Amino acid sequence: MWASEGRAAARRRAADAVAGGECVAWVLPPDESCAGQARRYVREVMSELGLPNGTVDDACTAVSEIATNVYVHTYGRRAPIVTGPVGLPEIYLYLRNGRSELITKIFDTSPWRGPLLREPRLSDLDAECGRGLGIVDALAQEHRGVWGVHRTTARLGGVAVPGKAVYFALPFTPSVPAPFVPQQPIDCRGAARALENELLARGVGPIHRCEGWNMAVLSIRPEITLWARAGGLLLTTPHTGTVRYPLEDVAELVEVIVQCNEDLNAR
Repeated sequence: MWASEGRAAARRRAADAVAGGECVAWVLPPDESCAGQARRYVREVMSELGLPNGTVDDACTAVSEIATNVYVHTYGRRAPIVTGPVGLPEIYLYLRNGRSELITKIFDTSPWRGPLLREPRLSDLDAECGRGLGIVDALAQEHRGVWGVHRTTARLGGVAVPGKAVYFALPFTPSVPAPFVPQQPIDCRGAARALENELLARGVGPIHRCEGWNMAVLSIRPEITLWARAGGLLLTTPHTGTVRYPLEDVAELVEVIVQCNEDLNAR
């Protein structure tokens, strides 16, 4: 995004997209510059959104540790020879929970090894990777946020490459106010169509969509169904039962459904 236009215009466009409920994504280099590039994207977008400097610094620290782990453990500190973006690490930024949290997420293609410990053992902290995730955990607790890891697929490159994503959620508070977004009416059927298009691009499908008066239903697979109504999006999965999401949480729902689909495929 940065290379194709002026840097200031690109920052503004990315921040406006995030504030408007979209997920912005970039490919990260699979070498020692991975963490620095991730920090740069996060700092520039968060600063453009008007978040406090201290909060931006902490978010950059967390994403730097996550990106460093990708370079160290996915690539073994050796940059692969690549000719395109398929299979490279990616970074995502978007809002969730009615735009009350900012999510920073890094994807890589390393094999799934199960959920990470929320409280790293003292012996783990002696290792470079343990220190990194220990820092992420401490920053998440300080900001009353959460972090974690889940199965997913790539957003970029045109191929839904399977892998995992580690994320860091930063909730907005009175001291960390959310960016101002003019309220726009959201059509539930439009939200369902947008969700369907993004899921198909991520390798989920085929999907059957049925629309009625002020409602839509997506039959994603026998275990996953989404109802879109004026009052919100109702997602039913074997993991959580039926959960209601705000209409503006399309970006988060894509991530939740892709994760559930990958978990079911792995059974």
